[in-house]
Amino acid sequence: MTDAYTIKTSYGRLRGLPMSAGGALFAGVPFAEPPVGPLRLRPPRPVRPWEGVRDAIRFPPKPAQAGFAGMALDSATFGADGAAEEVPISEDCLYLNVWTPDVAGSRPVIVWIYGGGYEMGSASPPDTDGAALARRADVVVVALNYRVGALGFLHLADLGGPEWAGSTNLGLQDQALALHWVKDTIAAFGGDPDNITVAGQSAGAFSVGALLAMPAAAGTFGKAILSSGSTSRIFSTETVNDIAADLMAKLGVSTVDALVDVPTERFLAVQPTVIDNNLGRRNLPGGRSWGAVLDGKVMPQRPQDAVIARAVVDIPLLVSANRDEMRLFQAMQGPAYAPANEAALLAEISSAGFDRPADVLAAYRKRAPQADLTELRTLFLSDAIYKVPVIQLAQAQVAAGGRAYAALFVAEPFGPALGACHGAELAYIFDGLAAINAQTPENLAVRDEMIAAWSRFATTGNPGWPVYHGKARQFGSTGEMVTEPPEDDVTALWRTKP
Repeated sequence: MTDAYTIKTSYGRLRGLPMSAGGALFAGVPFAEPPVGPLRLRPPRPVRPWEGVRDAIRFPPKPAQAGFAGMALDSATFGADGAAEEVPISEDCLYLNVWTPDVAGSRPVIVWIYGGGYEMGSASPPDTDGAALARRADVVVVALNYRVGALGFLHLADLGGPEWAGSTNLGLQDQALALHWVKDTIAAFGGDPDNITVAGQSAGAFSVGALLAMPAAAGTFGKAILSSGSTSRIFSTETVNDIAADLMAKLGVSTVDALVDVPTERFLAVQPTVIDNNLGRRNLPGGRSWGAVLDGKVMPQRPQDAVIARAVVDIPLLVSANRDEMRLFQAMQGPAYAPANEAALLAEISSAGFDRPADVLAAYRKRAPQADLTELRTLFLSDAIYKVPVIQLAQAQVAAGGRAYAALFVAEPFGPALGACHGAELAYIFDGLAAINAQTPENLAVRDEMIAAWSRFATTGNPGWPVYHGKARQFGSTGEMVTEPPEDDVTALWRTKP
């Protein structure tokens, strides 16, 4: 502790911790005023400067959260000194963590946005640990907290009147403010403010996609990495107004102002009851969940439309999906995940916008002749939610004249039952292979290849393979470039979908 690093930022002096393998950790650094009391459910406000030296040696609380799709959370994590401890949840959560190889110099910066369905997650271990990524990629890693669930994505701009006009996309506004903090401050940590890459996985990647269209985030990053996410997950004001009205009714409040006084526990208990917990329904057109809202101000246009209109043509994109995305949720939800019958699966395919769902199901059966209805659902939802939108984003960016690089993750760190499931790549990016007893030579090679690609992309904007023109870099197999999506009847139907 006596060898802690002390740096000077524009907000005040910070004391961090040296890391055992070199470099420094600055944990629990505030980038906004606590969003509590009268600031609850309001846009974030920049943190005020402080006097003296502020310790940045403990990880911050997780944002207030209750879990995902009815599944409990594990609150155990680790402090900055490596000792196990219980990390609380709190509405006072707008902090970030910085892992830097050296406070001197000017390295590329990766700003990480965690996933968790916009309902859970944390910028701190065990959810996020940027130490190994910073060391292996030779970059400064920043991981930011943002508000999740109703406290982060409840849309009040319409129901609350003019005084609540800014209360929409609050979690995204948190992210944009943190990005401005990074742009203004990261040089003090040894980062290059003119070489910032924003990256995320799942809800974090969908957040990155949304940030591409947010005026509040413009100019804060020059490159973007989207892992298992895209620009496709945007809710209408009609949907989110209904969610807000239902939440207020279940909380027993008649005015938006009254939400300021509702106990945190009540918010967390009620919020899962006003959204769809069926993982297909919540992510397909007409579904209800937390996430980015096309409100017209904070989010003035659909992110995919912004890409098509060349608004982000100068921002290189590295996009990826996992081969077996939905297998994780199939395993977690068990029998509840299985379609009731073929008619139910056809109805779900129809809800995705297909006029002839039977043709789509037949095409998936041709792609996977041995698959049962549950496995066919997994194939379809993996495409509908993740894989097809990822490729559509890459295609749109390239067609606009920009650069997009595609990757397909096929490694199986948890074994063949889960396959290359949703989130599996995080064990490689954040050095978690040992924790899951998967530190094989093959997996270590995949880790090194992925980290090298991220390092190249963060440094130069090119991960080391050609811009997307139907081919993706495959991680976890001997074949480097593969046709993605595969040329078959399924892909033909997705291409012609109304």
